Amino acid sequence: MAFPVIDISRIDDPEAQLDIALKITEASRTWGFLLLKNHPIPNEDVDAMFQLGRDFFNLPPAGKDSWPINDKYMGYNAPLSDRRKDDKASMWLAGKPGQLQNSLDALPPFWHAHIDEVEAFKHACHALVVKLLVCFALAMELPDRNFFAKAHGEAEGDGNQLRILSYPARGNAPADKITRMSPHSDSGSVTLLFQTCAGLEVESPSGEWMPAPHLDDHILVNLGDALAFWSGGRLRATKHRVTFGTVPHDVERISMAYFGAASHDTVLQPLKQEEGGEAQVLRDYNANGVVIQPGVTVGEYLKVIMNNIYGNGAMHQLVVETPKAHGIAV
Repeated sequence: MAFPVIDISRIDDPEAQLDIALKITEASRTWGFLLLKNHPIPNEDVDAMFQLGRDFFNLPPAGKDSWPINDKYMGYNAPLSDRRKDDKASMWLAGKPGQLQNSLDALPPFWHAHIDEVEAFKHACHALVVKLLVCFALAMELPDRNFFAKAHGEAEGDGNQLRILSYPARGNAPADKITRMSPHSDSGSVTLLFQTCAGLEVESPSGEWMPAPHLDDHILVNLGDALAFWSGGRLRATKHRVTFGTVPHDVERISMAYFGAASHDTVLQPLKQEEGGEAQVLRDYNANGVVIQPGVTVGEYLKVIMNNIYGNGAMHQLVVETPKAHGIAV
């Protein structure tokens, strides 16, 4: 089965939108990954953000280490410093529009002069995520084409997250137990990944690890567990990783990931699927060791994920007896 590459140049054209939506949704059902061709984010804007990332990661530690990532997903994370000891560095630039400007103390000074560029790029990424969410609703023939999209307001909750990553080049190979990025599935709804080179591996529909292709001027898209669960299993959140086999220790790789997530008060009630003539509700969904059940809010789920995904590997369960009364009932 070939890795899906989908041309979305006419995604806003009413005459072509449904056909594109069906292709995107089928790729998301089978692979959980796809490449977008002819996307609306200007390549020069992507290149400019990559250059900012390179300039930042090339700074000495004194320009980065004193601003560690906080609970709002802002700040820097050095290589080998997370719980899994992955050999990658991350700069997190989350928050709703305007929040970065109001949180300069949480950001390395390098970024203070580039807030407008970051905000504009995040805004363009959010707009594309919304287009994809509309496609899913159209392909599933839901009564409201904005069923998923309306829960993903750009100014909701803590906003969405932009993460710039650096896999540094090193003179010596690390210890055997060290990896570039541990296998995992994403936790939110839709991830847009911008790459400078190949290196990511994904779990294929047959369950085997395979390289995700890198094509210039394309965006690699994958889905998160929250949306996969919410869709009732119609969409797939696929595990992925980066190893020293795909990005050797003496090779640097830069990538950028934009994580689109629903607002924290969104209640995840999985869509029902017909099976054997009866409507079935997805339960006991395992997301990186966290078992989630219908009725959990996105905020509750993400809090547990961030606390436990790199913990001791114990299984955690979110059990909700009845749906929350607040937020977006879905």
